[in-house]
Parts: sequence; C-alpha cells; structure tokens
Amino acid sequence: MEYPNTDSRSAALFAEAQSVLTDGGSRSTIRIAPYSIYVRSAEGKYITDVDGNRLFDFNNNYTAMLHGHAHPTLVEATVKQIKKGTGYSFGSEAEFALADLICGRVDNFDKIRFMNSGSEAVMKAIKAARAYTGRPKIAKCENAYHGSYDFAEVSLGVQPTNLSEGDPQSQAYSEGTPQGVLDNVVVIPFDDVAAARRILEEHSSELAGVLVDPIGALMARIPYTDEFFAMVSEFCESRGSLFIADEVIAFRAGLDGTQGDRGLKPHLTTLGKIIGGGFPVGAVAGSADVMSVFEAGEGKAKLPHGGTYNANPVSMAAGFASMNMMDAEAFSHLNGLGDAFRRGCAEVLKLTDADGQIHGQYSIFSITFAESDLNDASARGAVYRSSGMHRYMVQNGYWMSPGILGVCSTIMEMSDVDQFCTTLQSGIEAIREKRSDAA
Repeated sequence: MEYPNTDSRSAALFAEAQSVLTDGGSRSTIRIAPYSIYVRSAEGKYITDVDGNRLFDFNNNYTAMLHGHAHPTLVEATVKQIKKGTGYSFGSEAEFALADLICGRVDNFDKIRFMNSGSEAVMKAIKAARAYTGRPKIAKCENAYHGSYDFAEVSLGVQPTNLSEGDPQSQAYSEGTPQGVLDNVVVIPFDDVAAARRILEEHSSELAGVLVDPIGALMARIPYTDEFFAMVSEFCESRGSLFIADEVIAFRAGLDGTQGDRGLKPHLTTLGKIIGGGFPVGAVAGSADVMSVFEAGEGKAKLPHGGTYNANPVSMAAGFASMNMMDAEAFSHLNGLGDAFRRGCAEVLKLTDADGQIHGQYSIFSITFAESDLNDASARGAVYRSSGMHRYMVQNGYWMSPGILGVCSTIMEMSDVDQFCTTLQSGIEAIREKRSDAA
C-alpha cells in the first residue's frame, strides 16, 4: 500500500469531507496526517480501503471488535433482530438476556443498566457515586483516559507531575472547562501508593468515588500493582467512597474481566466495547444497593436515567451473541494470542538488537522504540502523524493504533504471529538501511 498517496481516493475524500465534517470526520481518535484513510468494507481480520488496499486490522475499532468484522454469527443475530424492529419504547427480551448473561458471570454484578457508549457509562457511574454518597468529588489518576465526559477527562494529556515539586493539579483537557469541574476532580499519581493515599485522605470527606481503569495506563501498556489496588479498595471501604472500575476496555481480559483476574471488588463497573457485538453500547453494573439509585420505586429515582437508544435491541442482540461465544476456552485463546505476539515482538527486538520495550496485557500488545526513526511518538500532537515503524506497517499491510499497539480478535491464529513478526523485522532493517543511506 502506498501511504501517503496524494492521488488516492482516501486523500480526495478527506479533502472533500472537510467541507461538511469538522476536521474531515467525527472522531479525533481516527484522525491521522496527512490524511485519514477511508474504508470501503471490513470482513474477518481485514479492512479494505476505498482504493482497494487490504489491511490486517490490529486496531479492531479500539478494542471493540472482539470477533473481527462481520462475523457470521453476529450478522445473523443482528439481521434477525432488525427484522423484528430496531428501536421501540418498551422493554425487550434481548436486553434481559444480555443482562442475565453478564451478571451471571461476575460476582460483583447484581444489577446492570445499559446506555450507548463507554463515555456515557463513565458519566453515569460518576453521577451514581454522587447520588449514592451525597458527595461532590471524584478522584482519578493523572493521564488516565475514561472517555469524553468533562469530569472524566480532567488532567488528560498533561506532562506527568514531578512529585518532588508538588502534587498533581486538576487541569482542563478541553477549552472552556468550567472551574467548578476542575474543583471537583482530585487527581492522583498513577500507581504511586503512598502519594495517592495521602492525597485521597486529604479529600476523603468529599470523595464520592475513585475511578480506576484496572487494565492500566495507555490502553493496557502499563499495569497497576496489587498494592495500588489494595490501597484504593481499603480507602474506599474505610472512608465511604465508591471504587469505580472502568472496564470498558478491560472486560476483554476474561469471563469476569480484569476484576476477576486481579481479585478486585469494585462497587461500580463501567462496560462498553465488546459487550455490544460491534454496535454502540455502554453499561454500568454493580451491587444492588448502589445500583438502587437508578430505581424510581413509588417516586423519583435519585438518578433518573432516560435515553432514546438505551438498551437498543440491535445492540443487545449483537452483544448477547458476541458474549455468548466467549467461554473460558475462547478467552484463553484470545489472551494466548496476546502472549504470543508479545513474545514474538521481544524476539524480533533481540534479533535486530533494537532498543525498545514490549508492553501490554491479556490480548493487547505494544512496542515502544527508543530509536527516533523507528518510533512515531515524536510525531504525535493534536493530530497523529503516521511515521516511522507505524507508517512502514501500514505500507506493508497492517493497521495498528498509534504507538505500534495491537489488539487481538478471536479469529486471529498463531500463524498470524510469525507473519507479523517477519514484517516487523523487515521494517526495522529497512528503516535502518534508509537511515544509513541518508547518512
């Protein structure tokens, strides 16, 4: 694949789209420079762009496409539901079926409430914590991504605080963020047990909840220690705050998500991505006591929650089919792929004597290169610029998230590991050769 190619249909569409779409699209996370790639179709492990180029998809719509694209079982389930209706102002059996399946797998889930995105799930979890505790503030880790709710995105994309110079401060991510939002978010350092506990204690009487993504920083690249989780759990139990686990991505770790593997007992959990079978979805789940804030009973709920597309039957039917396919063996296969890709990438770095690190957990892997012409980190900014190894992989048939991050799907095979690693090794050698010729 030739990228960039100013004569391509993608380049032309991107130029045309800017006349009606801000920045040429509707998602900041898919914007790359010099132009975004437009997809014509997607099936299985591959996407095909409007120029006919076929790319192995290692992004999988930012972890949402658990079974790849257009999986026959999911297509069948959604078409069947579409023929029965795509939305109505009534309850549905599809909603109950998915709720029953998910709550039946996770000991921490007595009840669940569906919505339309992970961002919305985080928003509702924060509001539920406030409604339950009667307190105004939430705490979150510096630079942790929890979607686009203004409270959740405080201190995102900031320079990590040097704790010798002071504690992290609430900083706006979006222009125009009200000071009242910043005042009600307590920012703690990532995985620093002592400093985080001290800061939490200073605000303990006002904290409704502590929001943590248990799969770790930077889309699973760096995990939390057990000691940090233990501190958060003990603090919340002793101070009356709620432990909110953001498992929008992390739920792909196993039958009961990361919390099952790490032995966590959050009061509330946010879900999204894989539980929708490729369709828009979000959810909040937790103990019956805490989830009761959504219940009206004979009067008004503490947290009223409407939404035209909440528990949309198509998303529910697709989600049930998707999650029903995921038994213990399927999760073992998925996570085994992640292990294999991490091992393979480490072997490539060893064979090429490349200066870099392999990160990731479960079914997610990533590579960070120290060599500037291999690494694309220096090209990141308001708009991501494909460069270095990322651009080489695109040009040679692989689509990955920025920073060389790969997300596995159940339809991938162990043979895919060798093919990917062969391309990765060729890329390192080719970029170095180009560097040598330029010198």
